[in-house]
Amino acid sequence: MYFFFNSIKIIYEKFLIIRPKYLSIILLMPLLYLFGWLLANPLLLIGVGKEKISLIGTIFTFLLFILSMPKWFEIRWGLNDTWILLGINKIDKSDERYIYFLKGLLYAIILLSLILIPIISNNWGHWVGRSSPEILLNSFLLIIGIGFAEELIFRGWLLEELKNQYGFKKACIFQSLVFSIVHIGFNIPFWQMISILFGLFLLGILLSLLRLKDNGSLWGCAGLHGGLVGIWFLFNNGLVEISIDAPIWLVGPGNINTNPLGGLYGISLLIISCIFYFLKFKSQIFKFIK
Repeated sequence: MYFFFNSIKIIYEKFLIIRPKYLSIILLMPLLYLFGWLLANPLLLIGVGKEKISLIGTIFTFLLFILSMPKWFEIRWGLNDTWILLGINKIDKSDERYIYFLKGLLYAIILLSLILIPIISNNWGHWVGRSSPEILLNSFLLIIGIGFAEELIFRGWLLEELKNQYGFKKACIFQSLVFSIVHIGFNIPFWQMISILFGLFLLGILLSLLRLKDNGSLWGCAGLHGGLVGIWFLFNNGLVEISIDAPIWLVGPGNINTNPLGGLYGISLLIISCIFYFLKFKSQIFKFIK
């Protein structure tokens, strides 16, 4: 068993130094997902349903990702304070992580409220107020799980890795582009797909600026991202009933579960938010980039 794990460690360390460096960035997540899937599949033998294997494989993938991060930055860049670098821990003793997270969550509520107010006031939707323990649990897991996991991957690992190679400006744009592409669905009309792609790209930029504003902390990004996903899920599954006649520019593209940040109105809110954060915290942002 020791020989097996030691062999895996040696292979991984060699994988980290392959050239060109961007090749390991491209291959990391697919390889981790493959290993996560391989670890999850034996659970079929003890009666775990096939419908759960994908979720379990994704969880294993994320755990492998977390375990791989310290060696990633140590071998590639000679950096040891991985969780400080990725914005999970703080350099000083002042713990503002939960404050950042709650502020991000509050901002998500504000953005979604600015979308819901015109929907309800124009009779394109109405308040139902129906929910269930299962929906509430799913919403909570989306807020915590998706917010933390995706931010650690995109605004944590990917942003820092690209920043080390190409500088912050290029890293910010490229990680936002990757973030938008991996979330896009290809079962909708082309122009709606482009609209969602642009909205998600702007969200990636906004989350990057938020991390700089929060002195490198990732917790505000997790609160905003998780809040947007989880709270909209809660609204869209019982609390609010949106009419099929509601305009796409307001509720965003999609069939049953729309993406409000992919509509023209949501995109406008994201542009305003990016400009606001950049202008209000410009000196703080430039200081962190340097």
